[in-house]
Amino acid sequence: MRKLLAILTAAFLLLPQLTWAAPLGRAAARAASRRAMRAQIFKLDARRHRVPVRPLPQPRTVHRYTTKTLAQQELRHGIPPGSHMTALARRGRPMSAQQAKQYYGLFRKPSVRETIQLPKGFRVRHSHATNAARGVRELTSPKRVPPEAIKKVTPLAR
Repeated sequence: MRKLLAILTAAFLLLPQLTWAAPLGRAAARAASRRAMRAQIFKLDARRHRVPVRPLPQPRTVHRYTTKTLAQQELRHGIPPGSHMTALARRGRPMSAQQAKQYYGLFRKPSVRETIQLPKGFRVRHSHATNAARGVRELTSPKRVPPEAIKKVTPLAR
């Protein structure tokens, strides 16, 4: 009887501490997954920078899937260096946000699609899109893309 009473007393004393520590365990797990994701991104960026920069042989129209607030910022200041764009602009209706996220391996759902006209001779890196579907290519530029190159911003279906 005394053992049972001691076990129950210990359980009642430890129970509040266990429920208080549970969010800390989840926070530590989230932090570890963020660290792992940052390490993977760093590794992929290092690999991407080994791809040579080449000038475009002719003008090219590409797309960029992004958020609405970032698109508004890019319309004012241009697209920052190292930003990802699709290799080609497909004609027709844009993909839904979920389809674009899965197909291009994006980290968050985009809300708009920018149509960008890159001029002949613009220097870009042409590489495989990481975390994307098989065979999906992307362009990145070591220079800022001017705001005049953004021709259209199309909202995406959720």
